[in-house]
Amino acid sequence: MGRHHSFSHALARLSIRWRLALILFGLLVLLLGALSILVSATEEQTLLASQANVLTNEAQLVQTQLQPSKVRLSQAQILTFPEIAKEMSTGMASAIQTTLGQSVGVSLLSFTGNALTTDSGQGTGSDALPAHRVILSQSTVQQWLSARSTPAYLLANDSYGQRTLVILLPIAAWDKTVQQLDNSNVAVDTSGYRKALLQLSMPTTAIDQAVSTTRLILLLGVLAALLIAATLTLPLINLALRPLVEMERVSARIAAGSLSLRLVEPLARDEIGRLASTFNQMVARLEAAFVRQKRFVADVSHELRTPLTGLGGSLEMLLLGADNGDVETSYRLKSGMYSEVERMQRLVVDLLALTRLDDGHLQLRRESLDLHALLCELCEQMQELTSGQVLTCQVAPDLPTFYGDSDQLRRILVNIIENALKFTPAGGRIELDVSSEGAKCIRLEIRDTGSGISPQALPHVFERFYRADPSRSRQPSQIGGSGLGLSIAKELVEAHQGTIAIASQLGVGTTVTMRLPAHAKQTDSPDHWPRE
Repeated sequence: MGRHHSFSHALARLSIRWRLALILFGLLVLLLGALSILVSATEEQTLLASQANVLTNEAQLVQTQLQPSKVRLSQAQILTFPEIAKEMSTGMASAIQTTLGQSVGVSLLSFTGNALTTDSGQGTGSDALPAHRVILSQSTVQQWLSARSTPAYLLANDSYGQRTLVILLPIAAWDKTVQQLDNSNVAVDTSGYRKALLQLSMPTTAIDQAVSTTRLILLLGVLAALLIAATLTLPLINLALRPLVEMERVSARIAAGSLSLRLVEPLARDEIGRLASTFNQMVARLEAAFVRQKRFVADVSHELRTPLTGLGGSLEMLLLGADNGDVETSYRLKSGMYSEVERMQRLVVDLLALTRLDDGHLQLRRESLDLHALLCELCEQMQELTSGQVLTCQVAPDLPTFYGDSDQLRRILVNIIENALKFTPAGGRIELDVSSEGAKCIRLEIRDTGSGISPQALPHVFERFYRADPSRSRQPSQIGGSGLGLSIAKELVEAHQGTIAIASQLGVGTTVTMRLPAHAKQTDSPDHWPRE
């Protein structure tokens, strides 16, 4: 366990290219080694089986020569014959040896595994037995007889310790001392047959040399393949990892603040190509978020600086006694200070709402709402903010039942109507129209006849702190806006699983359209808005 941990720790400290190289190289060594072993073992088994087949054919030829009759005896018949005497077996072995040649070792065994041939043929001459003798143990012979019904080969060492291939085959030989029946007799006289186990052996020197040559060739081939692999692995891995290296370099520069940099995406749409594309998208979003954050901080600083400057100036004038005890002047200064405080309070409330929306902590307290009563009451309250504009409200009868948060819905409408009042001159019209679209959707439209929004600014009106025209004057009675009203309205509409859209034309007016689903009654209250 300790060695494995040390190896894993050492491997983890290497670079990814070296880890890949070692893994690939080790896998290649295992595969080539296994293939070499398989090839050499298959060759050896094939050559041994071929040589065993040759010996088997020779043994069957000997069996044919030993039978005076052309009728082939079955193995079951042979097993019933009496065994050959040792005197008969020595001469028979010498004759078989002469027929097969000195390259094949010949011995006759009893079915108990005892040798029937004598050792007197070790000299020279036609009756000499092979110098290399293979002696099988009785247990090996008995095991072969009990396990095999057809000839198969054995591997054993001869008297010189050389590996030898051996086959055993039951044979029947005609004993000439037994009188034969007349040749005209159709039946075969088996009374004169004797049985023995014919043992043929042949050294595997040629096979061993062939296998050794093959193994040497395979070893040299494997070493050459590993050398080529070692030469090419690192360059190929470096080529494959080049996009990752480039990504690492660009990432370091991006981390240092160069958010405008992007990766060059590979032409191949593989995993690395998709990673590069996703990385570029992530950096683009980070850059956009960073820009928004900088603009957000700048806008908040600007929005807070303006009322703080007004407050500071008014307080300084009061402290210096600029009112000279004049009640009207003092009231005007205090009234201005109160307006600035109220402006900061509205900004803080809006920022707090956006923070809760971003964090997913906004709670919607859903309840059944009477939209007709709620909207009529809202229009009456908003009439106090008009400065010569005409504000009307039309609510269609028989609206679907809507379950929502009345406070948040009121906030949505107040933000949109206030925005319309700011940029609609005296004499203009603001209309709130509520209708149903089927049984599952409620449509709310706020139309005004104000100055409108340019096509260039229209896609950005829901962005935070964005103003379509910062230089446009607001109505004197309106408190200065922060550019957060439409952003908050959009977030709250989406919190109700609704949609909001805006259409505008310069000099004609603007229309804000909201579609809210008429949900079934919710059982859990309050509801948390699910964020992605």
